[in-house]
Amino acid sequence: MLNEQQITRLLYRLQDPVLEASLEETEGILEVQVHEETANIKIALADPAIETDHFVHNIEELLTQFGVNEINIELEYLPAAVIDRIFQARDNILSETSKTKFLAIASGKGGVGKSTVAANLAIALANQGKKVGLLDADIYGFSIPVLLGTTESPRKENGQIIPVKTNGIQMISMDFFVESGEPVIWRGPMLGKMIKMFLEEVRWGDLDYLLIDLPPGTGDVALDIHTLIPRCNELIVTTPHFAAASVASRAGYMATKNNHNIIGVIENMSYLTLDDGQTLKIFGQGGGEKVAADLETQLLIQLPIEQPNFNEKGYTAAIYSPSSPAANAFKTLAEKIIPYLL
Repeated sequence: MLNEQQITRLLYRLQDPVLEASLEETEGILEVQVHEETANIKIALADPAIETDHFVHNIEELLTQFGVNEINIELEYLPAAVIDRIFQARDNILSETSKTKFLAIASGKGGVGKSTVAANLAIALANQGKKVGLLDADIYGFSIPVLLGTTESPRKENGQIIPVKTNGIQMISMDFFVESGEPVIWRGPMLGKMIKMFLEEVRWGDLDYLLIDLPPGTGDVALDIHTLIPRCNELIVTTPHFAAASVASRAGYMATKNNHNIIGVIENMSYLTLDDGQTLKIFGQGGGEKVAADLETQLLIQLPIEQPNFNEKGYTAAIYSPSSPAANAFKTLAEKIIPYLL
């Protein structure tokens, strides 16, 4: 004879006749009591009046195979909030009906300004009249909220996460789900679950573009993104230095092997312009050209080194003043890549 937990696990596999979602997804198993060979079960459905006989028959047929001789089933209505959550989850950003274009920002190593590029490019695209989301997928080294200068947190509504709105874009980050200063000590499977949650359980709405700030390198998160989003565009960020360029090419090779579309290469920290107009190439030169040649793609832009704005708390956010050369460079970059995202 089965116990309560075993019966619950069996019933989790059944689908709500209206929602076509498992009873585990709907949390529709309200109560299971077992006494000798009798099982009393209480289940919530979207509409207990629809196909009830067939649904009950399936339960009886399933449980009698395991020695349950008497089965008493009571049906109730699912709360409206649960029904809304199921329907909204189906209309997530990964659904076949979604028109959102995905753009991953990748690099081979840390310290090349990839997250700064992702944040400013997202804002530049929003300034072009696009609806833009930014997903901070760097689970271990999340930094987007700090770079954007925001201290707001997401909220939950009807079982979905509502992203933070700042600087004209929507944003979500691991930063919101850990205690301040606490490290994230997770292995691969947990990383994948978090990325899946950011894509499926966040109410992104009708975005034009979702930018994904990938962690550096070719690890688990990058693999999960490539699996979850088979039709993703990608930008590769490097500095002019040969060391950064050589590992950036590896990130690009990974993208091509997973059939992602590399739009081009961004060379960050390319030069510093002094007050007298002289330019210094602090990190050398040629890195962007090398990566573009390795990946058989184009070098889209060479971004300058520039001081971002100071926010009201006195520390530096990563957002450049709209009139600055760096902001103008990101405006040019946004205009260049929009045709590739149609």
